[in-house]
Amino acid sequence: RYHRNLRFFKEWDNEDVMQVYLTALAHVYDPHSDYFNASGSDNFSIGMSLSLFGIGAQLKSEDGYCTIDKLLPGGPAAKSGKIKERDRVVAVAQGDGPFEDVVEMSLNKAVRLIRGAKGSEVRLVLMPASDPTSRQTLALIRDEIKLEDQEAKARIIDMPVGDGKAARVGVIDLPSFYATVDLTGERRNSERRSSTADVARLLKKLEAEKVEGVILDLRRNGGGSLEEAIGITGLFIKSGPVVQAKGPGKDSPVAIEEDRDGGKQLYDGPLILLTSRGTASASEIVAGALQDYGRALIVGDISTHGKGTVQNLNPLTPYVRPATPSATNDPGTLKLTIRKFYRAGGASTQLKGVMPDIVLPSILNVAKDVGERAQENALEWDTLPSTKFDRVNLVAPYLAELLRRSNGRVATNRDFVYVREDIEKFRARQEDKTVSLNERERLQEKETDDTRQKARKQELLARHEPPATVYELTLRLADQPGLPPAVEKTNSSVAKVSAPATGFGTNSASLTPRPVRRDVGLEGDDEELDPPAVDVALEEAEHIMLDYVGLAHKGFVSLAH
Repeated sequence: RYHRNLRFFKEWDNEDVMQVYLTALAHVYDPHSDYFNASGSDNFSIGMSLSLFGIGAQLKSEDGYCTIDKLLPGGPAAKSGKIKERDRVVAVAQGDGPFEDVVEMSLNKAVRLIRGAKGSEVRLVLMPASDPTSRQTLALIRDEIKLEDQEAKARIIDMPVGDGKAARVGVIDLPSFYATVDLTGERRNSERRSSTADVARLLKKLEAEKVEGVILDLRRNGGGSLEEAIGITGLFIKSGPVVQAKGPGKDSPVAIEEDRDGGKQLYDGPLILLTSRGTASASEIVAGALQDYGRALIVGDISTHGKGTVQNLNPLTPYVRPATPSATNDPGTLKLTIRKFYRAGGASTQLKGVMPDIVLPSILNVAKDVGERAQENALEWDTLPSTKFDRVNLVAPYLAELLRRSNGRVATNRDFVYVREDIEKFRARQEDKTVSLNERERLQEKETDDTRQKARKQELLARHEPPATVYELTLRLADQPGLPPAVEKTNSSVAKVSAPATGFGTNSASLTPRPVRRDVGLEGDDEELDPPAVDVALEEAEHIMLDYVGLAHKGFVSLAH
């Protein structure tokens, strides 16, 4: 490990040193201002736009070699049929230019050589994993690669509620508020990305499939585009202010950002937002606004992250004079904190975050190094006067009863019992400032942990819980009629699709997938089997949704307690 770290620092060039230095300088003022060199700017654009220009291969550094870790479907590398996972790239050339050796080169630099403008040619010298003694030269035409695994996605869950009936719940997983960011001009002809448009497509699909309620999962969402956060909030309200923003200084004007969709409300049904300590920035704008309006029930960790600041991107090319008239170096981009944002009700989300209506047990609730408060030089919390908006009050009438029912489940649910055990163990380790160097003690600790995990594993494998049917929906599938085959959770925690004999290429509405169990339902005592990972917070949110729907719509059969 020490040798790897040393090699990492030795691979730094002037640009890397400049980025670290200027970012450290920016962090003296606040933790979210950053400097990106040319490579960093490119990576930021990729992360926001969910696309890149290259060959469609995920790379990793292994023993000094740039190694093919994964081929992205539909990319030039996969289409060529000549590149396999585990193959190693040993040299790269641009078009007809000379090859550059990339062995022992930093992965970041090798990736920059392989990426390039759409339609340009890159040549690779490969060391096939099947025959390391041979060399293979391959020419590829770069293309735009969409990072579909980071897009919004959804699932439909049919949950049994007794008497042979099932309630249908929709879940949308939104990893970030992505939108096309073009710092270099190379994306001017690319398809514009919008997380608002993608979430709207998924919502329309969920409504077409007649879900009883929607859970918007923001637990992994660290933020993104402010405009997209406003747009997504607008999908759930008719009109009104979403967020306030104010720059530094007492006399700085307050900007009020409102829903911009002309009074349209795409979804008006029961809504839960699932949050965590990792829910940050733009996610907190959405959560805060929908909570202020009384539009959504917030469920999750004790609070969100607490990043209540706005940054803008400042490409430095217009401000930095080239060293020579022919110089083409990109001086990079400055991401600078310019404003703080405030909820429609006036409170800032800075430091304090958004407090959920229903708090679920979580290790992150007691972690001291998580959240904005753990950042150096974080800005303070403050407030502004509330804006004028119409509260819809869809949560408060049911909150006390929802909280009572949830607390009852959480107190007896076996998975939450495990969570509480882990919390106490984590709390003790967090408070203990010493580490034993006695080998026997460390081995005993490891044996105790292993025994506990093995007992939990066996208990999970032995469960026989009521079945539920799950349908996974990508954006591509959301635009097609009908539902895909149900997803089966297996012993190895790998989702498998029960495809009909005719295949699922057309996603025909006439296909009737076989309902499959969502629980383990295992036979035998093979100790090598692993139970599926349990997302206990999401499962409790699903139960809360059923209660919410049952209370809001008289006559609906709520989940038995």
